[in-house]
Amino acid sequence: LRPRPRPKTRLSPPRLPRPPLPTTPRSSLLRPPRSTPLPTRATFPPMKLIGAGFSRTGTISLQEALITLGLPCYHFFELMSKDADLDIWYKYSLDPARSPLPYRTLLEGYEACLDFPICVHYRELMEVFPDAKVILTVRDAEKWRDSLAKIFRTCGWVIVFALVCPRLLKVLVIGVRASFVDTFKMHLDRANWIEAFNQHVAEVKAAVPPEKLLVFDVREGWEPLCKFLDCPVPDAAFPHKNKGMSTVQRKILTVVWRDLTDVRFWFRLALVVGSIAALIYAFVHLLI
Repeated sequence: LRPRPRPKTRLSPPRLPRPPLPTTPRSSLLRPPRSTPLPTRATFPPMKLIGAGFSRTGTISLQEALITLGLPCYHFFELMSKDADLDIWYKYSLDPARSPLPYRTLLEGYEACLDFPICVHYRELMEVFPDAKVILTVRDAEKWRDSLAKIFRTCGWVIVFALVCPRLLKVLVIGVRASFVDTFKMHLDRANWIEAFNQHVAEVKAAVPPEKLLVFDVREGWEPLCKFLDCPVPDAAFPHKNKGMSTVQRKILTVVWRDLTDVRFWFRLALVVGSIAALIYAFVHLLI
């Protein structure tokens, strides 16, 4: 047997020294450089105006007026259009003790806030934003009661859609919590609503210092509002929005449409319809 030839050894190239590691943090290498720094809480505009008036007291008109004056305004309709805010308010409505409200996070970037459910938290907001002023929108108590009752009457179909529309269900729970639980104290009799309205107005007047409070009727127009905010009166007419039910219904339909365009909605609808059909089939089968 011939011995196997020994393999020729290959000369490996000389090892070069490794380049030094970069001193820049690894996290900064994973993202592109920014031309401008990220905004901090100090760069956001401060809260200037807290609305303590109930819904249906001209809050939509006041929101339009404040936007005209250059004040971004947080309204219940703003809440309805943001899934993150809906989740926060929904968890609070179910269990306030376990889910306290992060007021600064909710109102970041806004200079005013109005309407339900913000108006029932005006005391807490005064502590969070001590430099902010308070505006209390008012109207005739009986007309306010009739207007609010009209909402509950004409929007009864919301309960049906809420069974398969998760966003609409959250809106419904938040509204029930802010109105019937926090405001009316579970008194469903419409006669008690006027008492709750007048009591709330009296409590706000007693809790807020007079120099920081404006009791405002939207029929008064620009003059008292601009004087209170120390800003010039605009040339445009004072807005008067939502005299009927069209604005509320349109906003609710917008929430429903967002759920209709979600695939999960059709899965829930099929599940509900299938469950009802199964129950009917089982009931009929038992009878036969």
